[in-house]
Amino acid sequence: MHTFKSAVVRACVVLVGSSSAAVAQVKLAGDATSVVGPIFEVWKFGSDGIPQPTVDGASSVRVTRASQWSIPVSVVVPAGSRLSFDLTTAYASSDVRISGTDPVTGTDHYTLNGISDVRIRATGHIVGDNVLFTAGINLPTGETELNPEELSALRVVGAPALSFQVPVLGIGTGGTLGVVLAREIGAWSWALGTSYEMRKQYTPISVAAGIPVDFSPGDAVHLSLGSSRLIGQSSMTFGLSADFFAEEELQSGTTLGTAASQSKLGPIYTADWQFQVASSRFRELTFYVVDRYRTEYEREDVKVADSDANYLDAGVRSVTGLSPSTGLLIAVNGRHQTGLKSDDLLTTA
Repeated sequence: MHTFKSAVVRACVVLVGSSSAAVAQVKLAGDATSVVGPIFEVWKFGSDGIPQPTVDGASSVRVTRASQWSIPVSVVVPAGSRLSFDLTTAYASSDVRISGTDPVTGTDHYTLNGISDVRIRATGHIVGDNVLFTAGINLPTGETELNPEELSALRVVGAPALSFQVPVLGIGTGGTLGVVLAREIGAWSWALGTSYEMRKQYTPISVAAGIPVDFSPGDAVHLSLGSSRLIGQSSMTFGLSADFFAEEELQSGTTLGTAASQSKLGPIYTADWQFQVASSRFRELTFYVVDRYRTEYEREDVKVADSDANYLDAGVRSVTGLSPSTGLLIAVNGRHQTGLKSDDLLTTA
């Protein structure tokens, strides 16, 4: 049952698309659980900093430091033995320091504070333990209409290379429906999942003149395959997933009317492997490798050259118990990202 549920939960988490490590610990039955984990992260780029264009594109600044305090919250509530609900959200306070003064904002730093979107998911059994459904909704509680200073901060803390816990506060209203098929074959447990994600239009930017920029993200289809087995008292899990996206549209107001541009993300393919070591000294000791490949995206139905990228993460994390309700997390991680050669912004570095 341990390996069977592990494979099923892995497929469910991939379907909803959550990046929270706490969500990956969902239990399908039992007592209600909650996880709160304050995190502080900081990056320093030396006295010279990293060049970054200003939001108007007319000049540039140099980013010397980026930091974030975040408090992720996860709550799991089982409803009987065949249905469970989980909720995740976070509070984040981000600060970006630059050398000199930004001519657009008139400041020497950017800040972005607030609560992220609230994600609610239901997971239930349909046929025994072999067929499950997932239904999720993204509530737009996070800030999306940003002023120039907040947008400048987001363009730094949202960079995948920095991997901040809360890279963005709001992504608008969205919903996901999916199904997971699972079975045991010999010593292995397998789970195959598919889901459809619907995303509504929202306003990510409201410029100083009061003219909004509206974004209609395309819907997405997620496919995932997870498997796990016991090796002695330890367990090994691996997963494969593919994400496919519909066309998205960006509408911006001008003095002459409304201008619209279309783009489409290319498929994203991900492979991940984990090995959880059974140890009396640790509550958790996990070795992992994750590789994600993003194919080229399209702009106005034309593929953008050199817009593909590969992201590789590998490492080990451990949790040592300090008390029955408190643990100390220690992790060592190596990361290699190719970046997008199509431009040189920090968000694509």
